[in-house]
Amino acid sequence: MHKFYVFVVRVCALLVAIPGCGPAVLISPYDEVTDQQVTGLQKSVDGLLATLDRTPVPDYASAKPTYDQIRSDLASLRARNTVRTKNQITVQQLDALQKELQDLEDQHRNSKLIQVMVPPARDTLDATFLAILKLEIAKKEQAN
Repeated sequence: MHKFYVFVVRVCALLVAIPGCGPAVLISPYDEVTDQQVTGLQKSVDGLLATLDRTPVPDYASAKPTYDQIRSDLASLRARNTVRTKNQITVQQLDALQKELQDLEDQHRNSKLIQVMVPPARDTLDATFLAILKLEIAKKEQAN
C-alpha cells in the first residue's frame, strides 16, 4: 500500500499543461491548516503507541480518553478536507488512517491487543501519515 501512496503523490503533484489554456489544476492547493493538524494528530497517535508498547499492554479504559481525542481530531480534519474541492485523494488517505486507528482501538477494546502487535501497527500508521504529509508538501512545492 505504501508504494500506492508514493505513486499517487507523484501523479497528483503534476500539472497538465493544456495548450492555450495554461496549467490545469488537478488537485486542491496546499492547506497549511491540514499540514499542521496532520502533524499534531501524528504526535498524538505516536504518544498513544508509546503508551501501548509495553508488556502488558495497558487496559483499554486508561487509553480511552486518548482514543476519543484522536477520533475527534481526525473527524474534524476529515470534515475540513471533505469540503475542499479536488481533494478526494487526501480524504481517501484520511479514511484509510481512520480505519487503521479503528482496527487498533477495536483490538484494544476487545482485549486482543498484545505488545508485539504495536510495532507493526506503528509502521502502518506511520506510512499513512507519511503519505498524507508528502501529498501536502507536494501541493506546497507545486504552488511555488
